[in-house]
Amino acid sequence: MMVAKTTATGKVAPAKNMIKEIREWAIGQGKDVSSRGRISAEIKQAFHDAQAQVPVAVG
Repeated sequence: MMVAKTTATGKVAPAKNMIKEIREWAIGQGKDVSSRGRISAEIKQAFHDAQAQVPVAVG
């Protein structure tokens, strides 16, 4: 389970950024996802599967 927390400096911890990234990816893929609230496990898994298939630039 990802829990977003705010640091002492007021910056958002990475978990919240990941949720935003997943939501933006899902919308870009035409998946049905709300602009707020929980993201389904299926959408999260699809996001992670897609990220695993993206080649990483080395050099």
